[in-house]
Amino acid sequence: MKFRLFTLFLLLLVTGLRAQVQYTTESPRIDDINDRDVSIKRIELTDQYTIIYMKFESHQRPGSQGRSWPFSIPQPGGGSMQMESTNNIGFQPTSRLYVNQGERSYKFVRAENIPAETRRPVQPGERVDFVAYFERIDPGYTTFDLFECRDSKGYVCFNFWGVHIINPRRKETYSQRTPKTPVPVQPKPQQPRYKPRTTPGVGAPEVTPKPTEPETPAPATVAINGITRDAKTNQPVIATVTYRLLSGAEASGDEPADSVKSVSPAGNYKITIDRRGVYVVTASAKGYFSQSDTLATNRIDVARDFDLVPIEAGAKITLKNIYFNISQYNLKPESFPELDRLATMMQSNPTMQIRLEGHTDMVGEFDANVELSRNRVNEVKRYLVSKGISAGRIEAVGYGPSRPINTNKTLKERAENRRVEMVVVKV
Repeated sequence: MKFRLFTLFLLLLVTGLRAQVQYTTESPRIDDINDRDVSIKRIELTDQYTIIYMKFESHQRPGSQGRSWPFSIPQPGGGSMQMESTNNIGFQPTSRLYVNQGERSYKFVRAENIPAETRRPVQPGERVDFVAYFERIDPGYTTFDLFECRDSKGYVCFNFWGVHIINPRRKETYSQRTPKTPVPVQPKPQQPRYKPRTTPGVGAPEVTPKPTEPETPAPATVAINGITRDAKTNQPVIATVTYRLLSGAEASGDEPADSVKSVSPAGNYKITIDRRGVYVVTASAKGYFSQSDTLATNRIDVARDFDLVPIEAGAKITLKNIYFNISQYNLKPESFPELDRLATMMQSNPTMQIRLEGHTDMVGEFDANVELSRNRVNEVKRYLVSKGISAGRIEAVGYGPSRPINTNKTLKERAENRRVEMVVVKV
């Protein structure tokens, strides 16, 4: 009997622990990683902890890759979570999670299956699964950085930049929603009793008038509006603005596109929105590169101006909707609509020749970044060729980190430096 009671207690305890998990993010998207031997498999958020499930697998990679940190962080004294060239690993208790460029930090609590003070040896090819517990990240922060240490001679730190998680604000959770006020049910009018007629006109049933139901006002509409103009002269341009609902409560995922025209002479356009959600909006005009943006509509109007770049020799634009996996050059499917528009434009201008220029941020080895940027623009070129564009019309160059457009200090600036640009060589 004692054994059965103890087993039941453990079962209830485990069930209770599982019930505390509020949000789970499997294989989270990560903007940058300091050591490729370690990865984050899953992140769980409970009412107390941020639980990070990690995997280390040694590949006997010599050397270390230093990483600069985008904001000032107090430095712990002593050891750190790091890997020696002899493949020893440990977890530093002074590790921290940071959100919003260091606005808030969350302390390390404990670790499982990895020592917190000393280091343990790891054989080449051996896999170590371990778990790190930190203080609970406040609801509403959906990206954090795991700062462990700064690389030093013989040590590589387990740092992660831009870890994306599911962590909505409290008011957005289902349990916090305000219940709908029940609509009062109008009582049915009683049917009048039939009185048999004894004389003409006497005994006719009395008819009760049906109550008038109040009319429900139509929901207020919102709009996306703005101006389409020439990026060089700042003069209005008459353009076609196409829009399509991508996601929302009433979206099915394959919504048809619709369009409006900007009006002369001011180049104003207005899209009336009757279904709230996220829209992709594209402005296009003859003789100009098309330009797209993703806009969320809620309860107020959204303003978005489009500055269209003329198609002429020397013109340069950034292909903003081109996506790759971290440190890889395979195109993500989200890139195809942007490249399809580019292919259509080149088909409409059969003599046009372009140069694709690839750029990276300044994190990592210079030569490796140059090679990565070259592979990425070559992948874009292969996609355009698959759409019928002659390879002789497309030049591809990889510049790596040599042409940054900002200081590269913050995560936002690093993302801006990782880009693919297109230059018109000949029209």
